[in-house]
Amino acid sequence: MTDATRGFVDFALQSRGMGFPERARAMAIDAITDLLGCMIAGAGEPIAAKLNNIVGDAADRAGFPATPLVVSGRKAAPQDAALYNGTLAHAIDYDDVTHPAYAHAGASIVPAILATAKIEDVSGTEALIAYIVGIEMVSKLGQALNTAHYKNGWHASATFGTMGAAAAASMMLRLEPGPFVMALGMAASAASGLRANFGTMTKPLHVGYAARNGVLAALMAREGITASTDALDNPYGFAAVFNHHGNIDATHFETWGDPLEILTEFGLGLKPYPACGAAHPPIEAAVRLRERIDGGLSAIQSIRVGVTEMHFEPMVCERATTGLEAKFCMGYCIAAALLDGDVTLETFSEDALPRINGSGLGEKVRMELDDRVAGNSEFGAVVTIETVNGQKLEEIVPLAIGKPERWFPKERLVSKFHDCCGSVIDEAHAREIFNLAQSIGTAPTLSPLIQAVGRSA
Repeated sequence: MTDATRGFVDFALQSRGMGFPERARAMAIDAITDLLGCMIAGAGEPIAAKLNNIVGDAADRAGFPATPLVVSGRKAAPQDAALYNGTLAHAIDYDDVTHPAYAHAGASIVPAILATAKIEDVSGTEALIAYIVGIEMVSKLGQALNTAHYKNGWHASATFGTMGAAAAASMMLRLEPGPFVMALGMAASAASGLRANFGTMTKPLHVGYAARNGVLAALMAREGITASTDALDNPYGFAAVFNHHGNIDATHFETWGDPLEILTEFGLGLKPYPACGAAHPPIEAAVRLRERIDGGLSAIQSIRVGVTEMHFEPMVCERATTGLEAKFCMGYCIAAALLDGDVTLETFSEDALPRINGSGLGEKVRMELDDRVAGNSEFGAVVTIETVNGQKLEEIVPLAIGKPERWFPKERLVSKFHDCCGSVIDEAHAREIFNLAQSIGTAPTLSPLIQAVGRSA
């Protein structure tokens, strides 16, 4: 076992007895709650019905309880439930993010936790520890490998997410050091996901794969299946191969838990808008500007969005023809923000596309690298609007709402959760799940929460 692997497993196992600071636990509770809302919203997306036709039913068997599929009334084998629930968690691109991983960590970690919770009947406290350990893995991989990893074309939510899911599932199964190491080795071989699939149904499927493969790795390790003991930093292991044997800062593999990634400045963020995170600061800037435009929106002559280098990586759509593409189209997101004063789930519906595209505002948007935010790792942006009357307005947003420094107040967490659930389950059902999730820290078991999440609409 090499230092990287031994260091992570030692950190993870020590956390079982030591726990984590209250601030980390509180953030984890909010993030899990937020993720469950996104997962429920995903149950209303077309991909849910398609996966529902593929994932088979399963019954409980000794030592291997089946796991509910979100708001379906059905159960599947743990790994299949992780695939289904993980895909739905990322289906609307509204789930949490972590930088510098440039990944949606919770969407693979939480489904892995749900899939394995009943096998050992873990407590809510253990689930929170597993979540924080999973975030640590995803974020430290980001520290060590990015931004080269992301720019090489890997979807980090899938690659890093597989490792995070395996770490969380191993914690939930209470694996000992040897099997824990094997789980990480198997997960490393299963990790994949190409950014070529952004804007399609396969992007959320990447996260479902990550959750499933992480759970499978932990279950197989539990059965004694073997793998490499140094998959993280072997010359032909995760870091070296995914980064083409270069641009790796391996010092981050020596500092597991120091600092604890969930508590770092950009370690975890809740998304205020159901679009690519790169669009969030520009959207907020546009919303701030819209009421200050003399002559209204018809007076706009040009819209410049000053961005970071990383903006050009995910914002790949010039003109959106589907709601999924629109999430990665800066012109569409800015047009929607100016037209409606907000960007919501409705913004990306098929009904909204003709109206927003037809406004002509998207064609007035241009993205340009801006020195004022060029080195910003949080997609900071500068939006400048010029009108036909010569007015020039500008707004800078260096950090999106939902990041640790601008963490959601409870009111926003509640409103986002119910907005996500509103078209899928009734208000009483949503309120029950929200309250159970917010109480997870004192829950002796996750069974009531898992049953509520799985109950059909």
